[in-house]
Amino acid sequence: MKTNIKLLISTLVLIFFFLTSCSRFNVIHITENQLPSNKDGVFYALPRNYVTIDITIKETENIKGPYAKYASKYLGLKNVQIANSKFYEIADIKISTYSRPDPEQFYFVELGNKQNNKNKGIMLQLSEAGLIQNVNDKSEILLAKTSKDTKHLEEIDYSKTFKYFADANLYERIDTIIEEVTLDTITFEKKILKKTLVEKSLEQRAKDAADFIMRIKDNRFNIITGYQEVAYEKGSVEYMYSELEKLENEYMKLFTGLSVTKTYKYRYTYLPEENVFSASFPLFKFSKSNGVVKADYSSGEMVYIHIDRERNTKDVEKFLKEDHHPKQKNHGFYYRIPEYAKFSIKQGIVLKAEASFIISQFGIVTYLPAKKTKLQFFPNSGAIKNVGVE
Repeated sequence: MKTNIKLLISTLVLIFFFLTSCSRFNVIHITENQLPSNKDGVFYALPRNYVTIDITIKETENIKGPYAKYASKYLGLKNVQIANSKFYEIADIKISTYSRPDPEQFYFVELGNKQNNKNKGIMLQLSEAGLIQNVNDKSEILLAKTSKDTKHLEEIDYSKTFKYFADANLYERIDTIIEEVTLDTITFEKKILKKTLVEKSLEQRAKDAADFIMRIKDNRFNIITGYQEVAYEKGSVEYMYSELEKLENEYMKLFTGLSVTKTYKYRYTYLPEENVFSASFPLFKFSKSNGVVKADYSSGEMVYIHIDRERNTKDVEKFLKEDHHPKQKNHGFYYRIPEYAKFSIKQGIVLKAEASFIISQFGIVTYLPAKKTKLQFFPNSGAIKNVGVE
């Protein structure tokens, strides 16, 4: 229990500010032309959203078997891998978002006249990054998501690709040397046997491997038909059969070849700009023969991210611009009204993935009255979750 509490404190680091003895306050938007008039107060920030695109690229390498050209002759196999090849494909695309403080949306809670009445104080709960979480509310701890860039490559061990290719490469050759010998008037032949070790040709080695495969097949057949006339237990029979099957598959790779796959993971981060309504932006270029390549690579297709905003806050924005109420001298806490947007990932004209998210900076920012308020914010958008005004 203590360990969990320590982990929570070390990872979240929620910062609490208790601004006591304050009967009045004013929240100021920090800009070059708008700065606090005093130093009594605290800063907080509203979030903006980033879009992350996690790409999984699958590399498939087809490796021909060393005896591939003899597969048809000795085993009757057709359409085997006769040349090494490699190709790439986009296996998966995931789109997500996370939030960070918006450098253009920092605010200062400026305190007014001070009194000794603690009941009129303000309690702010901020994240470690300074994003506002709660105001005068301790009923719920809201956590902001974090993002960590990752890149992963699955390593493949090629040392056992063709484990049975290293086989006996020498055989004994016996040559008969016939020598004519004349003794007096009699001529006869003298035969001499000469034994030498000769390196096998590739075809000879292929034939040996094919013969061994056929023997394995025979042994498997004998096991399932009970040729041995030995009452093996079921488990023993299944074990022997499976081991022979594995051995046969390994030898078959010498003729059919094999495929090896790797996965590459890439993460791209995109910051949506608030003045963009519908647009496409290039992410990377993809080539089936080379995978992810630079934008100036000669071959491949460009992969884009396309944005379409829903504009669901335009009526609220119009209402606020019309300024139905007189300007207030003091402002309460600023908050966001975010907007939905759809993000599509396209390879050329082909749609690969799409998702809709709330994007804070696509919406609008407004404020509450400068009254004692109980607030809860959504940490990733800066929108209000709960509000109570006294």
